[in-house]
Amino acid sequence: MARRPVGTDTRHPTGTGAGPTSWAAVAGLMGAGVVAAAQIGGASAALPVLQDEFALSSAAAAWYLSTVSALGAAGGALLGWLGQTLGFARQVRLGLLAIVVADLGGAAVDSLAGLLVARVGEGLGLVMVILAAPPLLSEVAPPAHRRLVAGAWGAYLPVGSGLAALLVPPAIGWVGWRGASVADAVVAALVLAVVLRWGPPTAARGRASTRGLLAAFRSPSVLIIAAAFGLYSAQYLAVVGLLPAALVSDDGLSVARAGLVGAVVFLASAPGNFLGAYLLHRGAPLRWVIPAGCAGMALTVWGVLDPAAPLALRVVSAIAFSFIAGLVPSSLFAALAGVSAGTASAGAAIGLLTQGSAAGQLLGPPLVVAVGAGLGAGTAQSAVLVCLAGLIAIGAVLLPRGERMA
Repeated sequence: MARRPVGTDTRHPTGTGAGPTSWAAVAGLMGAGVVAAAQIGGASAALPVLQDEFALSSAAAAWYLSTVSALGAAGGALLGWLGQTLGFARQVRLGLLAIVVADLGGAAVDSLAGLLVARVGEGLGLVMVILAAPPLLSEVAPPAHRRLVAGAWGAYLPVGSGLAALLVPPAIGWVGWRGASVADAVVAALVLAVVLRWGPPTAARGRASTRGLLAAFRSPSVLIIAAAFGLYSAQYLAVVGLLPAALVSDDGLSVARAGLVGAVVFLASAPGNFLGAYLLHRGAPLRWVIPAGCAGMALTVWGVLDPAAPLALRVVSAIAFSFIAGLVPSSLFAALAGVSAGTASAGAAIGLLTQGSAAGQLLGPPLVVAVGAGLGAGTAQSAVLVCLAGLIAIGAVLLPRGERMA
């Protein structure tokens, strides 16, 4: 995507991106994203224990897990827009603080109502962080590094969720789920301290600009990027999220081994994100990187979803799928930064992307399950996902060249 010099957002002193890249601030913000994403993987890993202790029904368990996606899907754009008024730096700090308080409160609850309230607090903190961190990353990095930093941000989700899925089960075995929740609060507090020390300074409070909100909704680039991210999230979660259950039912793996495979597959997306960020930093065009990732997803998904395939082939295909898929979110985050970084529309733009992602997470797995139930597992499901990958690639080709919001 063609780039133009990023203008100054007078409400954010760091918004010019004129100085050197603050790598300490980048590390702190990336850490905030990882802590936020850990609320997804950690909740999933702890769910069996919580179901036993609180007698959670299947419906209650589903609501417990989907709270985060529901918050993002319902009001991502509005929350992002309002967050720009609060100030992105202040919002990241408050989001991390909300996670700390919710984790400590969750460790102390003894009722289902209290558990769900704590989960809402975790979800709110997560949404606040992931809405505010990407615009901040664009502010602390000059144009020369902006694609690299914005693209690398896409790794926050696989790293945070994958590490939590790996570490939370043994932590529960050692100190119980309440102790694991306290440990998560301690990690979030440490990251908050890093952000307070080395993160960008908080700006004076501004006032929400209706023009900025409307500009995001009127931008062809933002709408295409948000839709593409929704299609990507639907496809990725349908494959990686449903994989452990498929390995248990089709291949006879134990729940523990299937969960371990799922965590490794999730983590495999992180180096793919970093590779995408590096390629963009070196000048590779978005219209090449995104279709390349889509092509890789379309090729590898057949081996993942074929229930008759050998176990080793399914696992290798899943790791390859997750790795190559990482090219897509890194490119989409970089594309969004190129359009909106430093503008009055930055908050609403990242909010729309988050909204698209959450909607895809909510709709993708049920779609694939429904196709499998109606037409049979394997071929039909893979064909649907290949179509989704094709739509993402088409969206990348259709991205306007050089668009820049006010």
